[in-house]
Amino acid sequence: MELFNPETGLIIWMLIVFLSVLFVLGKYAWPAITGAIAKREQYIANAIRVADEANEKLERIKDERNEILGKAREEQNNILKEVQALKEQLIEEAKTKAKIEAEKMIEDARQSINAEKEQALKEVKNQVARLSVDIAGRVLRKNLEGDEAQLELVNKIFDEVKILNN
Repeated sequence: MELFNPETGLIIWMLIVFLSVLFVLGKYAWPAITGAIAKREQYIANAIRVADEANEKLERIKDERNEILGKAREEQNNILKEVQALKEQLIEEAKTKAKIEAEKMIEDARQSINAEKEQALKEVKNQVARLSVDIAGRVLRKNLEGDEAQLELVNKIFDEVKILNN
């Protein structure tokens, strides 16, 4: 039971050893430990500061990204508006060209119809002239002696003209 009831000399030696260990630790170990803890604390503080700076930078980058996306959307909308306006302009130009072309075709058709009409009238006039000359020749060839013979000849000629026209 000596462990539970130590002698005074043992207590004094234990106290001397304890104080010497405490002195050595206080002189050499505590400053190293507190320095390491201070360095660790400074390292953690720096890491937190760097992380905060990184978060701030990330927020600025997000803001810049949102700003760039907004500008890109705005530019896209402007381009779409320009394309729409160009499309409408091209459609309008195509309509105008088609209308001009249609009017030109109609005018050409009118001119062609008028030319054909004039040609047909010339042919009719030529036929009328030929028929008139033919009729006159027949009238002159036949020797007419009375009014009845003249009426009969005129009716016969009209019948022939009707047959030729049909």
